[in-house]
Amino acid sequence: MGSLLAFKKPRYVRSSLQALDSPNTNVFIKVLGTAQDGGVPQIGCYCDNCQRARHDPKFMRLRPSLAVFDSKEKKVFIVDASPDIGLQYDLVHEQMRLRSRRKNTPDGILLTHAHIGHYTGLMFYGYEALSADKLPVFCSRRMNEFLTQNGPWNQLVEFQNIAIQLLEPEKTIVLTPRISITPLTVPHRDEYSDTLGFVIAGEVKELLYIPDIQSWHAWDRDIRKEADRVDVALLDGTFYSSNELPGRDLSRIGHPFITTSIDTLRQIAKKGKTQIYFTHLNHSNLALNPEGDAITNIVNEGFALAQEGMEISL
Repeated sequence: MGSLLAFKKPRYVRSSLQALDSPNTNVFIKVLGTAQDGGVPQIGCYCDNCQRARHDPKFMRLRPSLAVFDSKEKKVFIVDASPDIGLQYDLVHEQMRLRSRRKNTPDGILLTHAHIGHYTGLMFYGYEALSADKLPVFCSRRMNEFLTQNGPWNQLVEFQNIAIQLLEPEKTIVLTPRISITPLTVPHRDEYSDTLGFVIAGEVKELLYIPDIQSWHAWDRDIRKEADRVDVALLDGTFYSSNELPGRDLSRIGHPFITTSIDTLRQIAKKGKTQIYFTHLNHSNLALNPEGDAITNIVNEGFALAQEGMEISL
């Protein structure tokens, strides 16, 4: 088995989309994780996808997360605190070392919701590990209630390891002179908190990030219009089709199939203005087979899978 630390991947894998670099900007995003909350390989699973990832680390996928950089301000913000934060820090360590105000901590964390792949990495900022000092954590009011009223998360607040900053849906906040974030409420399984997606605006481009959603039809927005107005979209691709997880009712788990998203967004992809990537991939996802029909169809339709380490200039 290869070392889990030998994690580097090719920047783009079977993608027909054009390069995402834009030299006239100081803002870029680095993708830190593209798996569903269980990761790839997933604990206790020995399917072909998980075994392939165990034997060759380039097929590993970490839990969902992004890093948003302003290189002129030397600031970095992390979207979602994944439990894979240790490996993900290694992907941004060199850029973070350039900053002087905070040592080995980001300038803020933005949380989408309270499912395990998206917030449980907060524990590593606590007393027993990094012991951060008033690290800004941006989240919704309901997510704030969950963190402040439940252990061990409330200890992070009490020890001032984190300082919660409230987000209001559709109200844009400015993180740096070059980066602004607009949170959007999306329907999902909201047991402990509501769920947010983000529009991330840089100097020249905008990116739509929605790693989790019940379905495009359940949203009070038209995903075609939302995708058409941005330059890049990283969208929920948890399952390729209904032919996954035998014995489980995927409708109860609640995610749009990639095949459904392709049908919905085909004309947007064909226009070529918006580059659409699928992320938050479940370990069972048929598109994870590098030689399979699913990934071939995705690429032929003008879409792609997001990859850890890929950079997107904004």
